[in-house]
Amino acid sequence: MLIDSNKKVTTLEGSGGPAIQCLLVKSATATTTAVDSAQPSSLPDTIACDSDGRVSVYAMGQMFARNVFSAPISVIALDTNPHAPSAFIVGDLSGAVTACHAQEVLWRAQVEAQEPASRAERLRPQTPDSVADPGISGVCAVQFPDSHGVLTNYVLVAGGDGKLHVLSRGHSVLSVPTPIPCSAMSAGYFIDSMSSKCPADSTCKSQTIVGDEAGRLFVLDNFELVPYAQLDYPITRAISIPLRAFCGLHGVDVVVCTTLSNSVYLLHGKQIVGTYEADFWPVSVDVVGAFSTAGPCLVVARNSTIDGSSSAMAVHVIPIGLELR
Repeated sequence: MLIDSNKKVTTLEGSGGPAIQCLLVKSATATTTAVDSAQPSSLPDTIACDSDGRVSVYAMGQMFARNVFSAPISVIALDTNPHAPSAFIVGDLSGAVTACHAQEVLWRAQVEAQEPASRAERLRPQTPDSVADPGISGVCAVQFPDSHGVLTNYVLVAGGDGKLHVLSRGHSVLSVPTPIPCSAMSAGYFIDSMSSKCPADSTCKSQTIVGDEAGRLFVLDNFELVPYAQLDYPITRAISIPLRAFCGLHGVDVVVCTTLSNSVYLLHGKQIVGTYEADFWPVSVDVVGAFSTAGPCLVVARNSTIDGSSSAMAVHVIPIGLELR
C-alpha cells in the first residue's frame, strides 16, 4: 500500500506476501495539478525487496516487473552511472551484489564468498564472535577521481568483513578497512574538503556518508573516514538530499537516517536539524523528489500483520519540513 500525507491509500500488492526488507523510490511517472482534482495524484515508481529474494518493480501503482534472486535482499540503491540509466544495485545475504534494470541483470559480483571449511574448522565450536556475517549491509553508486583527476563511476559495497569494497563493473579494485562493520551508506557531498571540492552548480557524489551499529556517522573522503555525527541508536539507513531541494541554495547535502527505533533523523553540517517520530519502527525509508505538489518527501515502509497471520506492506509518504539553523 502507498499512503500519502492525506491518508489516501493506493494498493500496490495484496496481503500475505513475504516481509519487505528494503525499499527504493524513483521519480514519479505521472503529474497532476492542484486545480485538476479529478486526475490521480502522481505516484512514485517503487521497488520493494523482500525476504524471499524478490525484487518487485511497481510503476503507476501497478506491478511492472519482478526478479527473483537466490538469497534474501538486504540493501538496494539507485545506480547513478549515466551509462546505465534506470539501473539499480541490490545486495543480498549471500554476499552477492547485482546491478540490474527492471527486467535485465547487468553484472553480478560475489563480494563476500564463503570458502569451504576444513574438517577441523567444522568440528570446532562456533561462537557469535567467530562467525562472520556474509551478507551485504550497504551499497551505493559513487564517483572517485582516477589517476588523472577525472571523476569515475564506481560502486561502493559494505560486507560483514569490516571493509568497504570499491567495484568497477563488478570487479573489485580497492578495499578500505572500517573500525566497525558498516550498516548504511549513501553517496553525496557532506563536508567541505580540498580533496573532494565540487563545483557549486554540480551534483557531486565524491563523498560517502557511512553509518554503523554504534550509531556513529562518518564521511568517507579521499578514502579516509572523517567523524560526522553520533546518534542514539544503531543506524539502519542513510540517504542524501541536495540542499537546493529545500531552499534553492548550494551547499553540503542533507542526510536522512533511520535507526533501530521509531525515529527518523535529518542532519546537515554535522548537526541534527530535524526528527520525525513514527508510531512504528520503519522497515525501510527513502526520499522522493516531489509527490504531487509537495517538495521532498520521506517514503517510509512498514510491515503490517493482518488477522495475526498474513502480512502487508504499507508505504507512508510524508512531506519534509526542514528549517536549517
